[in-house]
Amino acid sequence: GRLDYKWIVASVVILGVFMSILDQTIVNIAIPRLQTAFGADIHSVQWVLTGYILTLGVITPTSAYFSERFGIKRYYIASLAAFTIGSTLCGLSWNLPVLIFFRVLQGAGGAALFPLSLTLLFREFPPQERGTAMAFVGIPTLLAPALGPTLGGYLVTYADWQSIFFFNVPIGIVAIILATVFLHDSAPGPRTRFDFLGFFFVALGLGTFLYALSDASTDGWGSPIVLGCMTVGIISLIIFTFVELNLI
Repeated sequence: GRLDYKWIVASVVILGVFMSILDQTIVNIAIPRLQTAFGADIHSVQWVLTGYILTLGVITPTSAYFSERFGIKRYYIASLAAFTIGSTLCGLSWNLPVLIFFRVLQGAGGAALFPLSLTLLFREFPPQERGTAMAFVGIPTLLAPALGPTLGGYLVTYADWQSIFFFNVPIGIVAIILATVFLHDSAPGPRTRFDFLGFFFVALGLGTFLYALSDASTDGWGSPIVLGCMTVGIISLIIFTFVELNLI
């Protein structure tokens, strides 16, 4: 029945949420190991994190458009597949530039997982039950950041750095199978126009702002690049707000 289905949806999306959040914390702990493995300095290796975060910032705002365009189930499975394939390729990387490139691919898949999970939940749970649903999904949201550093530390100590990426693969495969079997398909929505102007400013704003936050950890808050990117990011997000409210 309907009651059963909504809890099936919650159980399926919990894997996608857990995987995408865990990945953001599990890699942090491996940075020194990656420096040793590739013989690179901290600034270069930092791009393994920065590339992923910037991709999240740029791709996440497109989630609504693509889920309407292709149907939410199809887009959710495609995102899981991109994330899982990206994780596999990261583990197979033979040098640092290749690893950074595959992290961007992984981020492109991971970017949509959280917003799509919430959309799938809100579509099935009536307003009075959404608090319960959010509490259910809140478990992995809180557990993943706490588990990530511990698990990452264990894997890089007792296994290779590659294992922090391969860890996602079985979870991703299970999530894809469950989503394919259990999620109901939704027809693509009416053809909507892609908001290029809005996307440009929100992508520029989030991208530069997130880069500033990421770079501040190595260059410091007083760095001209950090301050410049922070300024461009804030101005772009203000312009984005005006564009979306039709004030420009």
